[in-house]
Amino acid sequence: MDIANANGGAPVTKSNKRWLILVFIVLPVMGSLMLSPRTKTLSVHIGKPYEQVIKDSTFPVEGSSAIYPGDPTDAEDPPRPGSTWISSPTVIEFDDPAYGFKLPPTVFGAVTYGGQKVTTLTTSPMLETMPFGEAVVRLVEVQNTLKSQGWKLASVENNDWFEVENVAERHQLQAKLFDQAVGIDLYVPGKYNLLLLIKCYATCDRRDSTTAKYLIDISVGRDRTEK
Repeated sequence: MDIANANGGAPVTKSNKRWLILVFIVLPVMGSLMLSPRTKTLSVHIGKPYEQVIKDSTFPVEGSSAIYPGDPTDAEDPPRPGSTWISSPTVIEFDDPAYGFKLPPTVFGAVTYGGQKVTTLTTSPMLETMPFGEAVVRLVEVQNTLKSQGWKLASVENNDWFEVENVAERHQLQAKLFDQAVGIDLYVPGKYNLLLLIKCYATCDRRDSTTAKYLIDISVGRDRTEK
């Protein structure tokens, strides 16, 4: 039996009901896609040419880069990229074929260039500061990713992997972070150097573990331990 609307309008047929159901399903999905644009990816590694970074990234590299204007009267001083900056949710992919890794989305990142090639990468693998428990989970995830991709501990004093498997180790790290940042130096011989660091970033002066917020930093450059 057809169902008439409350105002005495035309009856709602089975065919019309199918269209109504489809509309109610499709519209929310379309709305969510419009409100949540796909996260962009910035694909870089140390030594990668600027033009190749543009080609390999969905992140708007050209529109987010500072360009040194050079000297129009000097052919040996052309315009060239100085840096690229991230300020919206972006996935950074370090796309070395052997030692590459992908980081969680971030809203901060800076790439610098020299001779039209990437020289440094600095970022934080998180969208915002985190409570200690969440930050440690993220720290271990990143550390394990780097381990699995062949990054090694650099031969410097007191340099060792983060050990936070039990409560005592986590409490020890948290207490230390109220006084200083803690980091480890990693490298790929003859290619890259990487600093993985965690620090207390907000309300640290209160020394209150329930309110303090933490930040993880990653800095990558050229390995200079071997000439």
